[in-house]
Amino acid sequence: MSAYREIAPPPRLARTVECFWIMQQVGPELPHRVLPDGCADILFTRDRGAASIEAVGPMTRYQDFPLSPGSLLLGVRFHPGMWTTRLGVPADRLTDEILPLDHLWGGRARDLCDRLAEARSVDQSIRVLEQSLPAAEAASPFQRALAWMAERHGCVSIDDMADQSGLSARQFRRICLAETGLTPKFLARVLRFRHALARVHQHPCAFAHLALDCGYYDQAHFINEFRALSGRTPAAAATNIPLAECSINR
Repeated sequence: MSAYREIAPPPRLARTVECFWIMQQVGPELPHRVLPDGCADILFTRDRGAASIEAVGPMTRYQDFPLSPGSLLLGVRFHPGMWTTRLGVPADRLTDEILPLDHLWGGRARDLCDRLAEARSVDQSIRVLEQSLPAAEAASPFQRALAWMAERHGCVSIDDMADQSGLSARQFRRICLAETGLTPKFLARVLRFRHALARVHQHPCAFAHLALDCGYYDQAHFINEFRALSGRTPAAAATNIPLAECSINR
């Protein structure tokens, strides 16, 4: 099994960073499924004595990754659209990609990896990650529109988003792809799915009501989106069926 926890960012980073997170594999090797969330991460991994640090881009599909016994993963997760300038790479270059961070940061990334590898505790590692990031700058109109989109869990129209940012709908689509690596339509889907996933455990037998409450057309639409974005049904997610026992058709 794996132990996972999230840590809220300090106020100076809260506008750009969603959380810092830690995952430790404390049992036998098992697949860990990562779902699209609209975000990008910096990921430090320590496994069998080796250490690496990578940039993980926004995903358009779920992926399974094996976790070795005793492996440790530390990450910083950026809000949608708030990571491009931090990583110094065009957003669409990282969509569905994982790149060694030194390809983007050079020696700065290698130094950060060394300091994380030498940290004496997980808490010290998180402090090292925090200190490696500059404070958030003032939000642009586009970024404020993205934050509004997230607050509404993706249940917005592109025209409303464009109005929020002072752009035409066509300009907003172009800038959204450049800044988030995703189209506005797909990002909205992901944000709606994340909201539904966070609530599915509270409504294990009331999916029709939950579907409408989360902005889906009906229960069938809700179930199809779950299968497309997670490879599981809401029922499987609600009851925490292990991936080894769960198929996409369940």
